[in-house]
Amino acid sequence: MKKTIISGIFFLIIFFISVSQAQNLSEEKEKKLDEIGAIMEKLTIEGDYKKLLSYYTDDVIIMPDFASTIRGYEALKEQYEKDKEEGPIYHSFTGTVEKRWICGNEIYERGTFGMAVSSGKSPNPKAYYGSYFQIWQEYPDGSFKIKYIIWNLDFNPCF
Repeated sequence: MKKTIISGIFFLIIFFISVSQAQNLSEEKEKKLDEIGAIMEKLTIEGDYKKLLSYYTDDVIIMPDFASTIRGYEALKEQYEKDKEEGPIYHSFTGTVEKRWICGNEIYERGTFGMAVSSGKSPNPKAYYGSYFQIWQEYPDGSFKIKYIIWNLDFNPCF
């Protein structure tokens, strides 16, 4: 019991230290991330997975809806190669940032997305929308890569 209380207090202290160090982004960083987002949306629609890979860290973790977690660059590359062969085909893909903040060399971002997708099994495009959360890694040269992303649909597609 005593260890649990001490662990809980320790966690709260670390959490409040992290939150207190969070800052808003500069306009320059906001603009750069917006530009990267626009490029990634375009590459997604074009199906240019090779170029998309350059925007992810080597240890990236992606947690999509209705699919297994993708852990690492090589696993993401394998998934992209599979997608290139089997689909999906993106007809539209957009994201809207709701909030970004920085802590250390990581930028936290949450927002919404929308997309229209089809595949060989389902040739008529279907529209999906939802929310996402991602973490960008900032590098000393001023570049950014996605380190972590999770998204969910804002509705249940099964009903």
